[in-house]
Amino acid sequence: MPVDRQRLKLSDVKAVFFDFGDTLATLVPSKEELFIRAARSLGMELELEAVKRAYQIVDFHNKYSYLHVHDREAFYYNYNQQLAEALGISSLFSGLNPALIAQFRNDKKWELFAEVPDALAHPKLHHLPLALVANWDSNLSSLTEQLGIRQTFSAIVPSQTAGVEKPDAAIFELAAAELSLSVKSDRILYLGNEYRADVVGARAAGLIPVLIDRGHLYPHADCVRFTSLLEWLENMA
Repeated sequence: MPVDRQRLKLSDVKAVFFDFGDTLATLVPSKEELFIRAARSLGMELELEAVKRAYQIVDFHNKYSYLHVHDREAFYYNYNQQLAEALGISSLFSGLNPALIAQFRNDKKWELFAEVPDALAHPKLHHLPLALVANWDSNLSSLTEQLGIRQTFSAIVPSQTAGVEKPDAAIFELAAAELSLSVKSDRILYLGNEYRADVVGARAAGLIPVLIDRGHLYPHADCVRFTSLLEWLENMA
């Protein structure tokens, strides 16, 4: 059995790295709910499951890059246009797009999943250095400060600061180096919620991926998979 599918003990690893968005924190309201509210302001009532499917379709083909997207407005214009197409409401896009922009600007907020403070403070993690490695802008450290978890991490490595982003192995290597570890000789766990960026990326770098699949999107994933951080900890000796 591959090492990243074994039931490893935490005593076997030298550090635990975490993703941020949708692993430790989530948008409140969710992006789907924000979309529905924007549509409602124009007199449209959309079903939550339909909006979720639209986001799944569009997100698979469009990942925002803090390194390569130089025109944020143009990116989200195209992104929102594809969402409208996936929902079959392209004819309403001219009014919907400004409503979406306003809704996200005014109401978007990041909050920790309820389990996260207890999980990060869990006794099983006390002897291990923790790091945050995420495709994020340079304000990640200040955001974790606002959320009350900054002191938990020995290193915080956002892609915008690192100059490289997941799934590139270099971002994981940079985080390991900040902790005086090596991805080649030290066993390091990486917990994230996306298969390509987090599982494929971590595995290619030599880390051991753990998929936190809160939405049950990857029932056949070829890696260790849990629905929450606490479930993961309960299964780690």
